[in-house]
Amino acid sequence: MRTLLNRYRQSIALHLLLVIFGFYFLVAILVTVVQLYKEYENTKKEFYEEIQTLPATFGKGISDSVWTYNQELLQSILQGMYNLPIVVGVKIESLDHKMDMQIGAVLNEQNQVDYYDSKGQPSEQKLFGLGAKSLFDHEFPIHYQGPAFKDDIPLGKVTLYSNDRLVFERVKYGFFLILINSLIKTFALWFIIYFFIKKYLGRPLEEFTHKIRQQNTQSPQPIDLAIHWTDKNELLILKDSYNQMIQRLNEHQHELLELNQALDEKVKARTHDLELAKESAEKLAYSDPLTQLNNRRAFFDYGQRLLNLAFRQQNPLSLIMLDIDNFKKLNDTYGHALGDQALKAFADTLKNNLRATDIIGRLGGEEFAVLLPNTEEANAINIAQTLRQKISQIELKHEHSSIQFTASLGVVESKPEDSNIDSLLAQADKALYVSKDQGRNQVTPYSEISASTAMNEIG
Repeated sequence: MRTLLNRYRQSIALHLLLVIFGFYFLVAILVTVVQLYKEYENTKKEFYEEIQTLPATFGKGISDSVWTYNQELLQSILQGMYNLPIVVGVKIESLDHKMDMQIGAVLNEQNQVDYYDSKGQPSEQKLFGLGAKSLFDHEFPIHYQGPAFKDDIPLGKVTLYSNDRLVFERVKYGFFLILINSLIKTFALWFIIYFFIKKYLGRPLEEFTHKIRQQNTQSPQPIDLAIHWTDKNELLILKDSYNQMIQRLNEHQHELLELNQALDEKVKARTHDLELAKESAEKLAYSDPLTQLNNRRAFFDYGQRLLNLAFRQQNPLSLIMLDIDNFKKLNDTYGHALGDQALKAFADTLKNNLRATDIIGRLGGEEFAVLLPNTEEANAINIAQTLRQKISQIELKHEHSSIQFTASLGVVESKPEDSNIDSLLAQADKALYVSKDQGRNQVTPYSEISASTAMNEIG
């Protein structure tokens, strides 16, 4: 075993063979998988076509038994359909539910597999093996046709079930032939490639290696190779290059070492510069340059993830939207420099009065938003009131005067139907504008708006 392993390590022919064989084997596996899949799809299509012929055979009997409420006849017909080799379950759902019945494996309302005996009673699982629970169905309606009625009378529907296990059973022989064919072709090609690589590459390389090992390192001699099937090839070029290389190797070894050290230093410096550039780019992409808060893009990304997490864990999540009152007037009166100062002070107030787990973002202009994980609406309203008071206490210096401003806020708690952050922001935005309309410097919960709307609709 060890001899074979050493031979493999020393043989480029075997290495090449395994590389070629590996790629061919991957292609062969891919082609075989495609063939197997197509065979499976074709067989499954045949199953569908066979199942779709059953209504013509059994539909009339089922309709008559349902119309006459003949459960014994209906059970007998269903048992006959269930005994067919392509059917694993039958379910009848009548419009009045008096003749509902199921036999074998069927899907329930939760799309899970239930099992019933021949009398329609629940039973233990009877189908096992690969694909036993992968059911697919064909559904057809049942009608009663009688001379006393002008039109067909709908009675309900019948669902026939089959599964992938039956499909696998039918195609397994074809699967076996495809696999055997692929294996035979693969190994046949492997031996052919091995023979020619060994003859035209492996043996000359063994000779080359043997003569190099016999060289005297103090006084190397030219090497000749006994290759008679070509006048000039890559091995002979390799031999000539080797003879030249051993003469220059020592001269360039020191130079190469220095070059490698210099290159390594350049790579390290370049890598460090790239890391710094990456950090700077990421910060610019997700950070508002004025307030150092999350920008609109970052807030939407983080907010959607937080909303999804709250939905999965069934935890409360609230959102506060904030807008500086009369910000345009503040800008026009005192200048953009003081407006920027107001935005920075506003952002600092939010950061200093919120938790580290809360997500704060500047959505644009003087509009801000805060996501509060694990926070119900009542607590969010208290937090919003605190922020409103803190904001009203901000004082900005302009020349010899002190400038103050206020903010309006809207609060909303997420509900199961709020699947994205946009809908949650839209609700908070409505509450925010109610605060604006009612005199500003206020906190308005969205629940009060929705409750008032509902009362108006009732009135």
